[in-house]
Amino acid sequence: EVYFKNLSKQKQKEVMEKNQNNHKLRVCVATCNRADYSKLAPIMFGIKAEPQFFELDVVVLGSHLIDDYGNTYRMIEQDDFDIHTRLHTIVRGEDEAAMVESVGLALVKLPDVLNRLKPDIMIVHGDRFDALALATSAALMNIRILHIEGGEVSGTIDDSIRHAITKLAHYHVCCTRSAEQHLIAMCEDHDRILLAGCPSYDKLLSAKNKDYMSIIRMWLGEDVKTRDYIVALQHPVTTDIKHSIKMFELTLDALISFNKRTLVLFPNVDAGDKEMVRVMRKKGIEHHPNFRAVKHVPFDQFIQLVAHAGCMIGNSSCGVREVGAFGTPVINLGTRQTGRETGENVLHVRDADTQDKILHALQLQFGKQYPCSKIYGDGNAVPRILKFLKSIDLKEPLQKKFCFPPVKDNISQDIDHILETQSALAVDLGGTNLRVAIVSMKVNIL
Repeated sequence: EVYFKNLSKQKQKEVMEKNQNNHKLRVCVATCNRADYSKLAPIMFGIKAEPQFFELDVVVLGSHLIDDYGNTYRMIEQDDFDIHTRLHTIVRGEDEAAMVESVGLALVKLPDVLNRLKPDIMIVHGDRFDALALATSAALMNIRILHIEGGEVSGTIDDSIRHAITKLAHYHVCCTRSAEQHLIAMCEDHDRILLAGCPSYDKLLSAKNKDYMSIIRMWLGEDVKTRDYIVALQHPVTTDIKHSIKMFELTLDALISFNKRTLVLFPNVDAGDKEMVRVMRKKGIEHHPNFRAVKHVPFDQFIQLVAHAGCMIGNSSCGVREVGAFGTPVINLGTRQTGRETGENVLHVRDADTQDKILHALQLQFGKQYPCSKIYGDGNAVPRILKFLKSIDLKEPLQKKFCFPPVKDNISQDIDHILETQSALAVDLGGTNLRVAIVSMKVNIL
């Protein structure tokens, strides 16, 4: 094992040296929403910092370009990235069909962009329907795909989308040891899997904003203290929209009863999101003195808000992943994150079917402080990913090879085998002479 690991390292080193001498890797990073940008941005900064090795093209699509969700493409511009292409791909609607139509619209628009960019590799993140359109387009156009966060497990249609992207992707960056093992179990080539940790942790673990109080006051009011407010972020569960709307209604009722200052973020673009916004407005959340309802918070500021909150509640992956880095208590509602690896700071309320149950969870969790968790990263993901990118050999065959477990030989026929077995070799070793004959299957001496 050690021998083959050293051999693999030597090969990577040779490829890196060859790539450095001959070719800049043209990397296309496509971002669809505020959540995936928080994971992709550290990688983009790393790529941009090494222009001698990489050329970066940024494609923006999905909810980034929708006013109702904060026009979050602006934060990409504020980070001083040149956006090569903006694609309006979201079909507005309140049911599952709108998501399907959005995927179809993206599939129609992306080929022209990819034909113009001609990237060596496309980086795709996560498990959103927009990402599925990106991976499908790139795979069909023979563009290598690097998938971030493959191999993880959650409890919705996102699981199926994530694993579908894994099958389309040529290279994988995973965040945990379990995710790596899942990818291997899914017959992905171990040499093309990198266990790097989550790129957002590079930023989380280095966040030392001493002026966090000004951020808290800006979003929650002048009279708010640390550990004395709640951050709520809940999305619809597309496999059970009706139940997830009811759960959101119960959550808001519990938060109103709990009577603490609360920052409520609008949900993702998913089937059912508009109904959730209607529930917020029906209960007067946008005008309630204890609540601040916002479409988007810049990631740098969001980090400080959750790091110093008394509790985070909802069903966002951020709650079970990033927030663990600060030991902030989390209440995870419903089944959307079922199967995720979590730290001890997470309290699951899988059947959030009563207001009292959610209220009791708030009473148990609010104001606690847990040990910081590094399940999803140690703060050094980006250097590993950049090294991995440099090691990619563009001369290797594009066709994926799956590492299937051994199976019985197939029983299909082969013409050469048939021709060979239509005759036999007979040797008579008796007496003093050696006689050889070719005999057909009809026992005729040929």
